Amino acid sequence: MHFSSASRWIFKMKERNVMKFVVGIIVISILLIGFWIGIAAANDSDLEHRVRTLEQQVKTKDNDFRVYFKNGLRFDTRDKKFKYQIGGRIQTDFAFYNADSTFKANFNEPGNGAEFRRARFFISGLLYNRIVFKAEYDFADQTSFKNVYLGFIQLPVVGNFNVGHFKEPFSLEELTSSKYLTFMERSVANAFAPGRNVGVAIFDAVTQDRITWAVGVFRPTGSAPPRIQSDDGYNVTFRVTGAPWYREKGAQLLHLGFGYSFSTPDGPTFDFDTEPESNLTATKFVDTGAFSAEKANRFGFEAAAVLHAFSVQGEYFLVTVDRPSGLASVDFNGGYMEVSYFLTGEHRKYKKGKFGRVTPRKNFLEGSGLGAWQVAARFSSIDLNDGAITGGEENNIALALNWYLNAHTRLMFNYVRADIDGAPGVDFGNLNTYQFRFQVDF
Repeated sequence: MHFSSASRWIFKMKERNVMKFVVGIIVISILLIGFWIGIAAANDSDLEHRVRTLEQQVKTKDNDFRVYFKNGLRFDTRDKKFKYQIGGRIQTDFAFYNADSTFKANFNEPGNGAEFRRARFFISGLLYNRIVFKAEYDFADQTSFKNVYLGFIQLPVVGNFNVGHFKEPFSLEELTSSKYLTFMERSVANAFAPGRNVGVAIFDAVTQDRITWAVGVFRPTGSAPPRIQSDDGYNVTFRVTGAPWYREKGAQLLHLGFGYSFSTPDGPTFDFDTEPESNLTATKFVDTGAFSAEKANRFGFEAAAVLHAFSVQGEYFLVTVDRPSGLASVDFNGGYMEVSYFLTGEHRKYKKGKFGRVTPRKNFLEGSGLGAWQVAARFSSIDLNDGAITGGEENNIALALNWYLNAHTRLMFNYVRADIDGAPGVDFGNLNTYQFRFQVDF
């Protein structure tokens, strides 16, 4: 009996130890589970905190810049309130001349040569989503101002407002950037376009940008740097354009426009002259010289059409000049007509009343790409003879071959035959020009 009692006591002690062990395991497990839950909860809390912090950072970094390239190097804030662009263009020209004996008897034959036609750099931008600016300078010959202005956009009623040095709103050819012209130089009739001056202008584009208008008041100024030091001379210039037919995002369109400019001379005289569609010639072969005048009215009529790869464009200008009492008024006129065709199927790009950048379907040296090839022809004319003013008359025929390697690089060849007369019936001979351009813009 004693042995049996001892056995039962030992068994009970073992049973108690097992129970204690099991209870211990359960307690430890509960503690471990609680500890793990605590760590997980802490991690979740930390993750949520990090997410909230990141969201806050995104919200508070709307003014961080995004840098990218789109027809120039651009810097935009995430909220689009601030935008900046840096860019420029380089145009290197080579020209060769050949004149007949009649021309040589009246002028010195231009010497063959080369030049940097344009070497420009600019910075432009948008501030607070309402203020725009541009500062563009040309270093090709001497440092000169080009487009240097401050503007306000999306204003009630007037639309947009600019003040500074920029082009007066007159002529489709003049307002189309030199980067996008079909020919190396603008036509001889461009002598009637006022060009860049210091002034103010209001302008806008409506009906999905198919109608544009602009009006401004300007003072005739130089460009290096522009400065006004007299009380004489001002221009009031107006232009309106419309695209009554516009299809396939501009692959088919009709453009019509009209411009008018009222001018008083800077001093007592006006002077109209032009080069023979080649900038390396130092001589103006048709030139009225300075003549006394009181005011001038310039009228410009413009039209253009795009039918896929084919394009036609033309302008006619009439200028009437009132002279001092006792002197008869004089009238001058000029114009041009040009046609072009893309052999590779592209079309000219049109926006807000002027033409813009051509983008090849396939860039040169990218796969089987050949770039874009364009051929063009132009007839242009200017008549600066009327009454006592015998500035001369010039009629030009120009042919062009353009190779767009990509949207920012272009090689150009132009042949220009200039037929020049002096006073009515006086032949000054012919000048043949062969010229090349290597162009890059960024």
